[in-house]
Amino acid sequence: ITIIDSRENTTNINVNVVIANSDLWEIKNGKFYDDDEWIFLKIAKPLRDFSNASQVDKLISELDILQSKRYNTIEINCYWHHFDHNGDGIPDKSLAPLNWLINAIYKKGMYPCLSLETYAVGGGTIPSGFWDRNPDAYAIDDKGNRVKDTEYGFGSSVVSIFHSGYRSTVHEFIKNMAKGVDTDKILYFETTVEPQYMGSIALCYSKMAKKEYEKWREENQITDPESEMPPTFPIPASFVKNPTWNKFRAQFLAKWVNEDAAAYRSIAGEKAYVAVDYLDANENVQYLRMGDPIEFLTHLTEANIIQVNWSWYFPNNTPNQKAYNRVWKVLNEHSRDWVVSEHMTFNGSDFVNYTELQLNRILENTLKQGTRFGWEFVNVSNNSRDNFSLYEDDWAPKKVIKSVDNRWEYWLERIHTTEP
Repeated sequence: ITIIDSRENTTNINVNVVIANSDLWEIKNGKFYDDDEWIFLKIAKPLRDFSNASQVDKLISELDILQSKRYNTIEINCYWHHFDHNGDGIPDKSLAPLNWLINAIYKKGMYPCLSLETYAVGGGTIPSGFWDRNPDAYAIDDKGNRVKDTEYGFGSSVVSIFHSGYRSTVHEFIKNMAKGVDTDKILYFETTVEPQYMGSIALCYSKMAKKEYEKWREENQITDPESEMPPTFPIPASFVKNPTWNKFRAQFLAKWVNEDAAAYRSIAGEKAYVAVDYLDANENVQYLRMGDPIEFLTHLTEANIIQVNWSWYFPNNTPNQKAYNRVWKVLNEHSRDWVVSEHMTFNGSDFVNYTELQLNRILENTLKQGTRFGWEFVNVSNNSRDNFSLYEDDWAPKKVIKSVDNRWEYWLERIHTTEP
């Protein structure tokens, strides 16, 4: 592991900007405070290979541009396969570029955040070497087949979260990445993006899943034959939808996320803030994604920040009220000290067909639902040809982000005068 490299030669550091001081950071009552001042976060999520020195240097050179657009937070989303090629949990690539970036952000008085993407649904990829070490770690569908990410179109092999070797390797990767950076400069850490099973394929019916399920049934003294996992494939739909099975799936999904959060805190300290995405999309497949949403949220004990996705229910073009209702139900009933925010408040592709009026309604809805922490924007890059990027080649805002950038003072006033 390459330990912290605090390279001083960070491009375009403005000496007149006050350097951030993490000792003064606090998250409370759903808001972020810096030296007792409430700061609403405008979060830029630039998708890059942060193990690549040239890509990192380019982003460092663009920090002045981002700051001029009023971004005050940079979320660094690191893919497992970029850093650890042989999949043993120990980074093969130097962490020096990552540290250059963290230090550059911090020295500009901005807030670095660190996300490690370690799953293989929706864009992530498991390192190829991991499969050589763990050939039995594949997720298995209800027909008995290994699963690839056909839902999001990436075609990557999907891992079973029930595989203990997968989880332990990821924990080592998280710990090793955290050891290699100055965690005191990180505002919050984020577990893998949109933790879920899948929405289009029933998961998981591997030997490891069956073993964990049988153990859980015994611990909870569950003996009814209807909820026993069938011994052969294909798995009948009656079991795929069985409430007991889906209760277990929800609890185990939360266990997976909780363990990842604990891995961060084992290095960064017990007071480290951790953000978790809560994916609540098409209702008819929500049970496939996470078993039982309320059960998942109830057992999600290690999160500080809940990032709702979707915030807007695209099929009906209405607020995704069911998602927020579930989050607030668990928050209130279990007295959770959660920040309620959003994952991908806007991204470059999902909102392109909306008018400016509709985009403003979507932002207003987040405030109505209680968001006072910040808005997250993905992908913050300048690429006219990339439909996920929010900016043109010359950094002119594309339509989706224009109503944010050009009216930021207005939005700050709305945010500070609107209470849930």
